[in-house]
Amino acid sequence: GMAMGPMALGDLVGQELFWKQRKAAGDMNKQTKTYFGPYELTDWLCELGRFGMKTPDPSIKADGRGVFIHRGRDKFVDPEVVAKLDEVRKAKGVTPRPVSDEEIVERLFYPLINEGFKILEEGFVARSSDIDLAYIYGYGFPPSKGGPMFFAENYVGFQKILERLKVYDAQAKERYTKNSAYLPIDYFVPSKLLEACAAKQGTKVFPGQTLIDVVLKDFRKSHDGAGPFSKL
Repeated sequence: GMAMGPMALGDLVGQELFWKQRKAAGDMNKQTKTYFGPYELTDWLCELGRFGMKTPDPSIKADGRGVFIHRGRDKFVDPEVVAKLDEVRKAKGVTPRPVSDEEIVERLFYPLINEGFKILEEGFVARSSDIDLAYIYGYGFPPSKGGPMFFAENYVGFQKILERLKVYDAQAKERYTKNSAYLPIDYFVPSKLLEACAAKQGTKVFPGQTLIDVVLKDFRKSHDGAGPFSKL
């Protein structure tokens, strides 16, 4: 139910945004909480000057060119991008396989939810609804799902999210420890607060409460965080 996918969003804001930041930092492999690899495709696009909707290409009558070729309000994946992806895949030794819709949702949203738990445990927000409101009004998260933290508690379940994160984290670690073509990642590493919530799944809470916030209150008594809400 998101308004657009990450590739379309990249073409909208400009594929060069974090490419320029990494160039300025002098480290093209730099990763932060805001941007992280893999970078092969976006670096190739930026080196060609294809930043997305802001870079037209008159030679193919495109109003913008990045991952997609944009013509008016229509867009389609650039065939050259498909060919480049195949080249990158072969260079990394990746064997193509079918990927289900469920796996796509898990890989995109479970790390987002996991990061929400980390922000809570670090004390940078007071309560889970702060994250939900920010994502509904700021990032287009489907209001019908209540925000990522509400979605986690009421639609998916903490135990399932924890289980799947562990699977994807193990797969990622195997890739980047055995294949130097992969950058190390940590966004699948489960939050300690998520683990605590999974252990309490099924606990009844009063109307108007969330289990996340109930567990968080006890969690903050025994864990230090860098944020201003860490001891509330």
